Amino acid sequence: MTTPAVSFLQASGKPFRVFETEVDGVDFSSIDIGAFFAEQMGIPGERVYKSLMASAQGQLVMGLVPVTQRISLKSLANAVGKKKATMVPPAEAEELSGSVIGGISPFGLATPMPIVIDQGAFAHPTIAVSGGSRELKVELTPADLVDMLGATIAEIALD
Repeated sequence: MTTPAVSFLQASGKPFRVFETEVDGVDFSSIDIGAFFAEQMGIPGERVYKSLMASAQGQLVMGLVPVTQRISLKSLANAVGKKKATMVPPAEAEELSGSVIGGISPFGLATPMPIVIDQGAFAHPTIAVSGGSRELKVELTPADLVDMLGATIAEIALD
């Protein structure tokens, strides 16, 4: 399956690995989505990152944190020079990203925005993020992720 995110990664020339997961019949409203994908990929949850979209005083920003943690909206806002942030409603996040919740990728976004990745990503040789659909996840090094996205690194994850 090719998505804008996978096309972006292919064009980058950087190494990455694609995971295809089976999601037919999965009720995403009643499960821990992050734990589901970590289990499907066979990697620990702290290496699977979710893409969360927020508005920091009117500026869209995406934060990447492990599925096992929450995001500090204040820290996310501070990382882009703002004082506070609020989560973008799911329907709006889907429209702005061009993907569905559970499949929003930091790569190939329909609406470009700054990306902030939690500094904890660098404790792992590789991490996985969405490949642009619920069925696809991609694994790559945190350094390559930051390089390709021009991402900011900050402490934005909460236990």
